[in-house]
Amino acid sequence: IDPMHPAVCNNSLWALGEICVRCGENAGPLTPNAADLLQNLIPLLMGNSIDIDGNPIDTPVPGIVENAAITLGRLACVNPSFVAPELGRFLLGWCDGLSKISNPTERKDAFSGFILALRANPHSIQNAGPGLSQTIGSILFAVVSWHVASDDLLEGTNVLHSNYGFQPFPSEFVELKQSLTQLLTDIKASAGQESWNQVESQMPINVKRLMKEVYNV
Repeated sequence: IDPMHPAVCNNSLWALGEICVRCGENAGPLTPNAADLLQNLIPLLMGNSIDIDGNPIDTPVPGIVENAAITLGRLACVNPSFVAPELGRFLLGWCDGLSKISNPTERKDAFSGFILALRANPHSIQNAGPGLSQTIGSILFAVVSWHVASDDLLEGTNVLHSNYGFQPFPSEFVELKQSLTQLLTDIKASAGQESWNQVESQMPINVKRLMKEVYNV
């Protein structure tokens, strides 16, 4: 998985994700290599990959962050313990990758694994970055991507500050929507009112409305 060769890297990520899907909940085939796979995915998510000479790769390679986020989610679906123990190291990068996934099925797989990993290691939210409110904000903005049209997501259209135009959550993934709602409810309760007020103060009005109307937080 080498970002110096973008096409090969993206194809490798896709293939690894498909292997995870084929494994289902049978973790046996992946167990011997899961730790090494995770260590290769983390730099892709966090933007600290290096080239063959050990120099940082400053320019993000298109597609790699979201494909790494998908593969990581599918790995967590096989067994959350493959991902959860070190979740605080890459939670913010994973949220960034999740927010960029445009294919609904791949996004569903990625978020399903994300929820399982967070459930397995809820304390990772406190350990993920510069502050609790910023980390929760990253999670919320990843969730917002479910309500942005694929074309707008790909083109980077700003729907956060313009007229309210969020789409409903896809009806074919109702169980995932329920899981996300419960996760956000639990995060809010765990954070406490003061921290949640800080989160809300950083939200655009449209996002605040979406969270209240769709997720009851």
